[in-house]
Amino acid sequence: MLRYFFAGLCFFMLSACTADPVLDLNQLEANARGGDQQAIVQLVDLLSAREPGLADRIYAITIEIGEKAVPVLLDKVHSKDKQLREYAIAALGTLKVVDAIPAISDVLSQKALERRYVAAWALGEIGSEAVVPVLINVLDDDNSEVRRYATRALIKLNKTAVMPLVEYLAKASGEGAAGAIRAVGDITDKRALQVLLAQSQGEQRAEAFLALGKLRDPSAEAALVAGLQDPDSLVRMNAAMALGRLGGPVAAEALTKTLEDDVHVVREWSARSLEMITGKPVLYRNSHDEYVRPYRVYH
Repeated sequence: MLRYFFAGLCFFMLSACTADPVLDLNQLEANARGGDQQAIVQLVDLLSAREPGLADRIYAITIEIGEKAVPVLLDKVHSKDKQLREYAIAALGTLKVVDAIPAISDVLSQKALERRYVAAWALGEIGSEAVVPVLINVLDDDNSEVRRYATRALIKLNKTAVMPLVEYLAKASGEGAAGAIRAVGDITDKRALQVLLAQSQGEQRAEAFLALGKLRDPSAEAALVAGLQDPDSLVRMNAAMALGRLGGPVAAEALTKTLEDDVHVVREWSARSLEMITGKPVLYRNSHDEYVRPYRVYH
């Protein structure tokens, strides 16, 4: 428990710009834990403190106080102080406050705000089905961190997110499609098989091949074998990588041919996947034109 870390410490001001008395943080914590709303407000306001380590400690206490702090935290979601705003959003996510979804979603949509990815993370922590469309809506966001955290949050939501992602992928392109493909690939739900096969014919085919490998469905073999002849070496590499998980004799024959691909990483993954399919050692020509076995990489 962190409740005793303040013992003997009576310092820090509520604001450097006022003449308020020095706070007795030990007493403030006790009052807040007892349900004193004024004390909870003061404690939550200290999440904006810039003193090293103080805000983190206040955050831990706020989480322990839990439900009693929720109304105050909700009031801080739109704070102009970005540190206070982020801690409040993170706390509401950790506490899984469903009522916070609209306010946090609004923050996520405000592109002028810094570090909006905290909102995407928090929505994933809340875990309600209601956050799925909000997160899907930012998969094509201009901010790469927002896209990354939205994708991770959708993966955390697991099966709940699959069918909305499948519906989105039927029309998606660009970064949005890439994020959705990564999400359904990591969730590994075969309801996404057909839309992934469709995406394997488009601009995000490299991502689609990786996701198909994770699904391990033999019906994807033909598409992956065809991918071994793609003009893009990344696509060929991903196709070779995926075939090791689901390929059979047809894949083995195709991978034998790509052992002589112009790009050494394609050759390496061809050898690695061929070993997985056949159970036999395979040599490939590395970047030094030496014939060696691939390093063991579990994929």
